[in-house]
Amino acid sequence: MRIRNLIVVQKKRILFLASWYPSRENDALGNFVQRHAEVANQVADVTVLYAVSSFKSNSIEFERKNINGVDTLIIFYPKVKTNLPLIKQLLSKKKYLNVLKKGFDYLNTDFDLVHLNEAFPAGLFALYLKNKKSLNYVLTVHWTGYLDHTKTFEELSFYERYLHKKIFRRASKVFPVSDHLGNSLKKLNLINEYEVIPNVVNNEIFYPKKQKDASVITRFLHVSSFKNKQKNVVEMLKAFKNVQEKQHDFILHLITEGDKSEVWKLIDQIGIEPSKCEVEEKAKPSRVAEAMKLADCFVLFSNYETFSVVIAEAWMSGIPTIYSRCGGLTEISNPELGVRIEKNDTQALTKAILDFNREDYEKDIIISQSSDFKVDVIAQKFLDVYSVL
Repeated sequence: MRIRNLIVVQKKRILFLASWYPSRENDALGNFVQRHAEVANQVADVTVLYAVSSFKSNSIEFERKNINGVDTLIIFYPKVKTNLPLIKQLLSKKKYLNVLKKGFDYLNTDFDLVHLNEAFPAGLFALYLKNKKSLNYVLTVHWTGYLDHTKTFEELSFYERYLHKKIFRRASKVFPVSDHLGNSLKKLNLINEYEVIPNVVNNEIFYPKKQKDASVITRFLHVSSFKNKQKNVVEMLKAFKNVQEKQHDFILHLITEGDKSEVWKLIDQIGIEPSKCEVEEKAKPSRVAEAMKLADCFVLFSNYETFSVVIAEAWMSGIPTIYSRCGGLTEISNPELGVRIEKNDTQALTKAILDFNREDYEKDIIISQSSDFKVDVIAQKFLDVYSVL
């Protein structure tokens, strides 16, 4: 991802402190944080610091690499082994902070600012750096647990909620990825004000195909983690089963972050003909971009979202979407972009699929909705933040 026409007088040294980040433990976790780091690195000298416990580690392992141009230190350390929940929680927190302290010392860099990505648990170390090293931090927020839809934050223990609030209150600025998430944070009394910095979409790979292949069969695409609690994939597949029963022809292209064999099991259980489905797993962004170019329509039937990167990618690719109203970009209702339905309304989804006609949409209008997610736009937002702090 490259940016143009930005004037950077002197690059600040930014510690990109992450609660989630792709690693050998989970190569999809926090991939949107990684994309932010790559963009921020074009207007600042960014170093990523991330620690993750692992059953595969018998000792602390430092893995420092240049990943897509970003100096990245990932620390793997052994999990705490005890069956006593309270003791495990306390020991895990202590070990996590000690590991990050070792990582910070290992980096041996005078940083100008900490950019904290997701409040917990890395925010505990951000508090330490603010108190002991006089390093201020800004906070980007993605977590669905703060949304009204989930009530996950309210279900945390009193002590955990206290820690979250302390992390938010000590941040110099807070950047939720959507207004919907920002308003949820306000309702929880975690913040008084915020500025949205959305997730970024790489417009160098996500763009429309110049000319669609002529086909009478409509191609629908869905890309997600396939975690049913959030993504509601079972009901989505039931809608396609309903469409199949209407003798309506289609191709359903499914890309999962997990194991594709599990997706095929779902397809079989629900009764969709295998010939109507294509399934891929763990696709790289470039492959997802190619799938977007081939698709006629993107489908998302989630129960909740804080942003929905895949919808932004679909719009940047110029394809219409059928999506449930569940937060983030799905709060936008514009018939020129696609069809918005209420969440978990399987009959409405069935009807939207049956009624879909690619000729009803103009790709240039759809693309115009994605301008706020381009690399140079997000880079300018980061530059503005780093320049004044």
